[in-house]
Amino acid sequence: MMKKILFIIAITATTVSAQEISYEKYMQQVMESNLALAAKRLDIDIADAQLKSSKVFNDPTLGVTYSNNEDWDKGLGQSIEIELGRTFTFGVRKNRIRMADSERRLSVAVFEEYMRNFRADATIAYLKHLKAKMLLDEAQEILDDLAGIADNDSLRFKRGEIAESGWLESRMAMGIARNAMLEAEAECNNTAIRMGYYMGNLDGSESLRGNGSLEIDKQAEPIEKYIGSALEHRADIVVALSRADVAEAIQRYNKALRRPELNAVAGATYNMANPDFTTLKAGIAIPLKFSNLNKGARIADEILTRQANIDVEEAQMVVRADVMQAYNNFRYAVKQTETFSDKMLGDMRTVVESKRKAYELGEIPFIDFLVVERDESEMRRQYIEALFGKAAAWVELQRATGFSLEFGTATETEQ
Repeated sequence: MMKKILFIIAITATTVSAQEISYEKYMQQVMESNLALAAKRLDIDIADAQLKSSKVFNDPTLGVTYSNNEDWDKGLGQSIEIELGRTFTFGVRKNRIRMADSERRLSVAVFEEYMRNFRADATIAYLKHLKAKMLLDEAQEILDDLAGIADNDSLRFKRGEIAESGWLESRMAMGIARNAMLEAEAECNNTAIRMGYYMGNLDGSESLRGNGSLEIDKQAEPIEKYIGSALEHRADIVVALSRADVAEAIQRYNKALRRPELNAVAGATYNMANPDFTTLKAGIAIPLKFSNLNKGARIADEILTRQANIDVEEAQMVVRADVMQAYNNFRYAVKQTETFSDKMLGDMRTVVESKRKAYELGEIPFIDFLVVERDESEMRRQYIEALFGKAAAWVELQRATGFSLEFGTATETEQ
């Protein structure tokens, strides 16, 4: 009896130290503090910097030349030449800016796609914790029931009402239930640690406890609505379209590089002969781009553009398939939860209580009570799994349709 009291005190202390957290607060912490998310956001900052650097103009060149055509002592034919030159390109800077802007839009689209999956994954982690917490409560309730019976059987054995084997049987059942509870507690703590990872802080994360519910009131709408939303909002389609834009921008940029350039030069030469004189000069130079005769780079750009356009069509196919699968999974999960009802679970609890009284009165053996107890426990576990399956399937359907919506679980006090 003393061991049971100490055990209950330990469980109560663990419960008191638990840190309750709602889904809304959890997701707020995730969005603010997750390290992987913070690192991913820097990709946009890098793209912004690259866009800014793409706006630079070609740098001019400044040259200074000293020459001496005569004997140094005579000082004849000495001259100093100063030359300023610059290369002018046509369309290169403009297309470089367009390319950098396309790459920035791609970075934004990639981040949004990452965010879509990240939020869904973080939500699934919260749901898994809620499931583990409910399973822990279930295991604790079974342990309490069996511990009460074992204590009662101990007194009955001392009074000579039952044989020692009967007391040992209930005590073994309690031990098995205790191990199951400890396993459920470990799983609950591990899912809490996973939540702490998403929140960006593992300190004390093992004591986190979500206070939401797995029950959601959602039904499947026509699949065409989900497919239409997905084709409009899925970030991976935007990513594919952005990659096509980048490929076209690269093609235009490379085309601009193949255009003729103009090198302009202006300068002055001061000759220190007797008498001295100054020579001014100006000129242009046009490079002869014989390299343009090789069409390999041009063909490669065209192929990359065609490939990017094909990738857009492939992305649309993937989106349709994702939505159809997520839709079917959600409908199946809804049907699973519909097989259970509060009346069914309540009736099963009534049967367990009646069997317990019958056992305590000596009308049935312990094994008959234990079978019914385990059947009820299995039914409740299946119900919890079904609730989790429906909630998780709803999140996956939202992921497939392209929305990064939070799960929206209500806290227990709000239901």
